[in-house]
Amino acid sequence: MRSTLKTFVLTIGFLILLDGLVALLLQGPAPASLKGFFDYGASVPGKIAQMKQHPGAPGNLLAVAWLPDVIEESAVGFKAEASDEAPVMRVYGMSFAADIAHGAQTHRPDMLVDVHGGPNAPPNFSYEVFLEDRQNRKPGDVAVLGILSSTTAAMSSYSNRVWAFEQPAPYTYPVFWPEGADGLRADGPVLQSLSEEIALEAHPDLVAKWHRQLREKDGLYSESAFALPVLDASPFARLIRRALAVQSIKEKEQDINSGKGSDPYPYQEVLRRMVRDFSETARADQQIPVVLLIQTRNSQDPDLRQIFAEYLKANDIPFVATTDLQSIRDPSAFYGDGHYTGNTNKKFGQSLLDVIDREASRSVSMTRVPYSAVN
Repeated sequence: MRSTLKTFVLTIGFLILLDGLVALLLQGPAPASLKGFFDYGASVPGKIAQMKQHPGAPGNLLAVAWLPDVIEESAVGFKAEASDEAPVMRVYGMSFAADIAHGAQTHRPDMLVDVHGGPNAPPNFSYEVFLEDRQNRKPGDVAVLGILSSTTAAMSSYSNRVWAFEQPAPYTYPVFWPEGADGLRADGPVLQSLSEEIALEAHPDLVAKWHRQLREKDGLYSESAFALPVLDASPFARLIRRALAVQSIKEKEQDINSGKGSDPYPYQEVLRRMVRDFSETARADQQIPVVLLIQTRNSQDPDLRQIFAEYLKANDIPFVATTDLQSIRDPSAFYGDGHYTGNTNKKFGQSLLDVIDREASRSVSMTRVPYSAVN
């Protein structure tokens, strides 16, 4: 018994010593790639603290895509536009949507493109930007709403920090819920601006309120991603945290996308209501609405075209589905980071132009079709 206990104590002591040596190595001459590997496993509070301490570091996402800043930047740009300027394609989404818009621009270089988005922006962010940006569009403009297949479950979340564990962008956005027959109710985040984020630690009451909202209401919140940031000092603890957090978030996403679990977020119904309101709002302002259904190469993602195409058709909502033009099983269509190649985006861009041209030939005051219950 004593021998077993001694072996156990020695093993634990050796692991602690080894953990300490690795920590010292990471603080010293270790390659940047090795440091980055262990940094992926730091807690979300730890990662954000590092962003605040090193605001000028490459890849720092602290100040990216906060809603008030996005709208302010859009307003400045809109004010600078000439009153007689040609129609502008206003894109709301993520880099995938921006790439498709720029792909369209290669076919029509004189087309003006104005992108408002964020890294891995989920539909609730993009839709909210579209709503708040209404005063920065004019009749004749094209409004493009990008929906990415990998972010449907994130519609239940208030911030990328919750579900993009390895590289969290702290920006926040509302969660939308069905209300009434075909309406939506927005539940806004406690934390809404970069200035609030930067000063957060100085306001304990706000910290408590924010963390309580995430724990109690965010559909993808995982305690393993946020708890005990003090353990970030241990490289081995970071490895364990990374495995636990990534798996926990993945399971929550799968439950939402599959409609399983005790009370899954109704992302399909919310998206239907979003795209319908998006279309009606744009048309009411004499603009052309187009929805982009962008499928990633991950075959486990929900099939956006299969789920939403019939609804879009039934409600006369123009759309482009990438799977109509490109198989996700063709590796040559993607770059190593998962984005579509330039040539593939040119193909998508031409399809987007075709839809825009078709809609432009129709009356902007067309009669809206009645609400459809198509599922």
